[in-house]
Parts: sequence; C-alpha cells; structure tokens
Amino acid sequence: MCYDASYMTQKKKKYAKRHPDKDLSVLEHLFDEEGNPTKPIFHITGFEHPKLPVITNENPDEFNLFQWGLIPSWSKDEQQAHELYNKTINARAETMFEKPAFRKAAKDKRCIIMVDGFFEHHHKQKQLIPYYISLKDNSPISLAGIWEEWENPENGHKISSVSVVTTTANPLMTEIHNNPKLKEARMPLILPEELESEWLLSINDKVSEEQVKALIKPFDEELMQAWPVKPIRGKKKKSQSADIIEKHEISEQLGLF
Repeated sequence: MCYDASYMTQKKKKYAKRHPDKDLSVLEHLFDEEGNPTKPIFHITGFEHPKLPVITNENPDEFNLFQWGLIPSWSKDEQQAHELYNKTINARAETMFEKPAFRKAAKDKRCIIMVDGFFEHHHKQKQLIPYYISLKDNSPISLAGIWEEWENPENGHKISSVSVVTTTANPLMTEIHNNPKLKEARMPLILPEELESEWLLSINDKVSEEQVKALIKPFDEELMQAWPVKPIRGKKKKSQSADIIEKHEISEQLGLF
C-alpha cells in the first residue's frame, strides 16, 4: 500500500526537468526565488489528507494540487465524504474499474501524482521498520492516480481529490512490504516517463481500456532504491526535516539489506 509519501523536497528545476512541457505556476508558492522548496514535505501520511501535485487527463498541460483521499462525486453529504476518504487513499488497480467508489474515476478521470519518494513498513521479529523508497537517479516519481471532483451540497464548496493506484509488488517491494495480514505484497503503480501520456488517454472503447490496463504492472526494481529510516508514525514522529529520509542503521538481526 502507499499511505506515506515525501514530496516537494527538491529544487524546482528537478520538477521542471521531469515535466518540461507542464505549467508549474500552481506550484510556484512552494519555491523561493532561487528555486529551493519553501515548505518541503519529507513525510506526510494520506490520513492527514494533504494536497498533492497532480497532472490530470482533463488538464494535462499544468499541475494542480488535489487532496489525497478520493471523494466520489456521488457522496451525499460531508459526513459520507469524510467516511469515504479515509478508505480511498489507495485504489487497487485490479478492481478499480468495478468498485463503486472508483469505477467512474478509473474510466474518466486518471492523473499523475508527483512525489519524491514513499515509505513502506517491513515486519521483522514483531518490529515495524519503515523504509524510504525512491528512484536511483533521485528524480521525481510519477505515480498513477485517479481523481474526482465533489461538490458539497451544503455550501457549494468543490473539492478535487485523488487516490494512488496500487499494483502487485516487484521483488524489492515484496521483500519490504511483508505484512502477514495481507494476502500479497503491494506497491504504488509507478509510470515510466515514456508511458505517462498513455495513462492519461481517454477510454472510449474496449481497445482503449485495454491499452490503459496494460500499464498496470510492477515497476522495474533495478531503477529503485530503498533504505531503513527512523520511525515516522506515533509519538516518535518528527517535524519536517531532511533527516526523516536519511538512512537509519539497524541491527544485523533486523536488517533487510
């Protein structure tokens, strides 16, 4: 699963280089005049429902900031919206075209969510060890997502929200994401740069639907890196600082790598 992420921690030029044809104006306030991040998010959990930088299929030329935790457009009131968005932080790729909360978005509203890395917990000898996962070249990661826009019937306020699409884990993530309560290891669906535009294609028939579904597969582990970090949840949770994603040495008995 993907409940924890890191984003906007790198210089502006990194994001501009990763998406050279996209309008970054929505993100401008996140950088100072020298292009350094003003409020880097080294760790955030989806259950805090932060706003994530996204590129949508309806507006593929610019970034937007959408709330993490999808609110289906059919949510009848604020109470139902709040109940749902804690359950929709992730969307399983294998079932999202059928699940009521996701199927409309899966068909009509797909997006790319940009992060610098994400966290996953490894179970070892009754301990929970967080790992930070990123790309070996330290470039931003394009996660496959789905999005919705919900209008609050009580006040007319509109909320755009997203879910991170997940798929079966590659060997690296299988070793890390070993939660014994789960039937299988999972990982976020990472899109190779050359296939990002295909994720945003319109689904008009069975052929185009299968073209999008063909992108649902584990990312190449050879392009990824991972290391253990200090606890990121509970009482030991830290304020935003770079040491959150720094490698934390653990005993050999507990080590994964």
